[in-house]
Amino acid sequence: MKKFELLDIIRNGGATLDGDGSPVHYSRGYQVSRRDCYVLDVSNVWRILRAVNRLLRHSKAGDFVGIWIDGGRAYIDISERVDRLSDAMRVGIKRRQKSIYDWCCGRCITLEA
Repeated sequence: MKKFELLDIIRNGGATLDGDGSPVHYSRGYQVSRRDCYVLDVSNVWRILRAVNRLLRHSKAGDFVGIWIDGGRAYIDISERVDRLSDAMRVGIKRRQKSIYDWCCGRCITLEA
């Protein structure tokens, strides 16, 4: 990923990236974090870029790199796409996640973990 691509993602509030670093968009399903990796100050673009590229280099098939901007911080994780809401909620709660992402509605669903 290049700096200008990351700046666009930061301006848009985040993105989910495939193994090649391209943003993905689905019409259905849910995105659930597998592993929280980094929480970085959003003003440190170079550090965020290094972290994202490191994760992309080491991602496995079926992994996604998520970047979520909130409160001046960039939250970066490895995530997976889950088809059913009940499965996504169960897995998210088990992994102690605050939320999962609903692709159809384009919003986060808060979990009581």
